[in-house]
Amino acid sequence: MAQDISFFTFSVTQPHSLSALAILRRQLGIPSKRRAVLTALILCWTLSMGGELFGAALPGETDASVPHQHYSDNLDNLREQARQLETAQHYQEAELLYRTILTRQPTNDDVRAALARVLSWQGSYAEATDLYRSLVQRHPHDLDLKTALARVLSWQQSTAEANALYGQVLRENPNHAEALEGLANLLYWDDRLDEALPYYEQAYAITQSPALAERISLIKNRQSALFPLVAGMTSPQAPLGSRDSSVRLPFRDYFKVGYGQFGYSRGIPAEHAILVEAAKSIGEQTLVGRVESLHRFGFHDVPIAAELYSPLWPRAWGYVAAQGTVDARFTPTYSVAGEVYQGLGVIHPLLSIFEASVGYRRLSYRTDDINLFMPSLTVYLPFETWLTEQLYWVPETGAITLASRLTWRPTPRVQFFISGSFGTSGERIVATQDITRIGSHTIQGGFIIPLMERLSLEATGYYEDRGRLYSRHGGNFGVIYHW
Repeated sequence: MAQDISFFTFSVTQPHSLSALAILRRQLGIPSKRRAVLTALILCWTLSMGGELFGAALPGETDASVPHQHYSDNLDNLREQARQLETAQHYQEAELLYRTILTRQPTNDDVRAALARVLSWQGSYAEATDLYRSLVQRHPHDLDLKTALARVLSWQQSTAEANALYGQVLRENPNHAEALEGLANLLYWDDRLDEALPYYEQAYAITQSPALAERISLIKNRQSALFPLVAGMTSPQAPLGSRDSSVRLPFRDYFKVGYGQFGYSRGIPAEHAILVEAAKSIGEQTLVGRVESLHRFGFHDVPIAAELYSPLWPRAWGYVAAQGTVDARFTPTYSVAGEVYQGLGVIHPLLSIFEASVGYRRLSYRTDDINLFMPSLTVYLPFETWLTEQLYWVPETGAITLASRLTWRPTPRVQFFISGSFGTSGERIVATQDITRIGSHTIQGGFIIPLMERLSLEATGYYEDRGRLYSRHGGNFGVIYHW
């Protein structure tokens, strides 16, 4: 490909050269090379001054086999084509045209701004930011450019600089609609709803945008509702929905590394655990992958697991999970699981504070297969707090345990919980010892807090009393990197 493109660079400058076109047409059939080839094709028609470059037949081709296409060298026509592609959300094609125009008009800042815009919509934030910064330096009084730069910075989570730029724009023009909406978005993503609302309302008065009207209605509903789970709102436990630029719980795009250590009574060796976990949002769904290195009871297992979370029907969501361990000693050889959550507001609005779930997990150990049923009921309380009651039942042994968990999320990135359980099985079922039927109780608590803009810390403390089997105490922590 490198040699072909080098030959093209020479050939395309020669009038009516068909050799370059022949090479490019061959390379266009290779998917991994299409972007470079498309760029070359665009240069081919813009650098060749006139001529029916794509209409001429290649050697060995008949005229009937090649469709005749006439491309004008007029840059105004190219700009219009790029604008139409951008409007149709064909951003990659529009980007290629804008870059081509800039090769002919490198000082055209209107085209440079358009290129920055389509780059930002494709997620190429770094290059878009560099372009916008250079434009703002050359045009320091252009409020639209400052607003565009602030918007891209907010998508990069550089909120302090974005906030300062929006402030500059609004000091010069208090009715700049895009700056009003952008500043409102920053406040909304930070869960400062009371501060965001006036800016949204001011922007709506100018634009009459339906999207702004919907956001204003959503904020007012949240302000007036005592409970977070109302009509049209996603369960705060569900890692689902459309992504925006904010980092908020439950996290969806992250990489986590963790370590845990637990001590045992009755001379049982200490337990050590290392965790590596990553998650990726895919549309409204979230995929989680996890690898653990577990040292327990003097054995070492490395289970690998995956989970897929997805919305289902109105006010319903769920997940499916699978796990496997090669040469398992105490963990399951494999397990499969699924759980479905349903907001009960579909029955009656008065039941909107309740969310029920039904879960099942099949665990296959070296010596036995176990079925675990996990129904639950969550009650959503005021002040971003909820209480979950979950039952764990193993029919094969008759073991049953009830766990209660109280969660409080005061801000989008801060969460605390405390939980306790009692019954005849463990609460966190990993080894067969966890399902042995014997009187048990556990107490645990933990938190998630932000460390920096893209880092969070997660920590949990744990105590478990399994009667005559053992008592277990310890904790774990994890560092989470977000993108």
